[in-house]
Amino acid sequence: MISVPKVLEQQLRTVDPLRGKVLSLDYAVHAHEVCHDELTPEQQDLSAIYLGTAKALFDGEASMTALADASAAHAKIRISGSRLAEEIMWVGVLAVSVCWQRELVREGLSRGELKNVTVKTVAAEAQNVVRLFSGEQEATWQLIHLLETADRVDPQVLVNLLDEVSAEQAEFLAVEYAKHALERHPDARYFQAVLDDPGRLPLAVVARQAQHMVGGSEATWQLIKLVASAPVTETRRTAATEQQ
Repeated sequence: MISVPKVLEQQLRTVDPLRGKVLSLDYAVHAHEVCHDELTPEQQDLSAIYLGTAKALFDGEASMTALADASAAHAKIRISGSRLAEEIMWVGVLAVSVCWQRELVREGLSRGELKNVTVKTVAAEAQNVVRLFSGEQEATWQLIHLLETADRVDPQVLVNLLDEVSAEQAEFLAVEYAKHALERHPDARYFQAVLDDPGRLPLAVVARQAQHMVGGSEATWQLIKLVASAPVTETRRTAATEQQ
């Protein structure tokens, strides 16, 4: 069975530092959105300002002083709600640390208590708070977001994962891949035959034929469809996420 958290961790290891920073903020923002109802109105507002300021720095539309001010306000309000609300807001602290802690420390605006925090830390903690809030598995969204926003996805990732899917999932994906190809090439008899008997051919063969027929980013689309349909194993909190 495919472990989405494991695949996500493998992919996060390959991202460049700048992309890791952007993903960290994306993951924090999404966790806040999913768990929105757990936060007080003031926590919602100050979290939005805090994360928005961190994002604006990438475009030169904010300053480190503004981020330090937003961080101070965010820290004061973080402990004013429930324990879970505090943990949700902590995801934002981790994400901003990944992005700007060195700069804040260099300018004397932070003491830099957090160490060894990476996008993987943010991803794991975001998964934890979403699971606690709703029972949902955030790793799937995180991996799909990573794939959808990537400039390029190594096609070998799909090849490797196709060998790990269950027989039931393989039939489901064969149908989905065939339908997607038929949407672009309605007269392709090969894919109509797949729909008639989805278990007849190996999934990898159907995937390659669809990629050949459709071209472009079809392999990435197939990978996202595979991830979206995969059972997700639970990710536990690690020591790296306990640096509160």
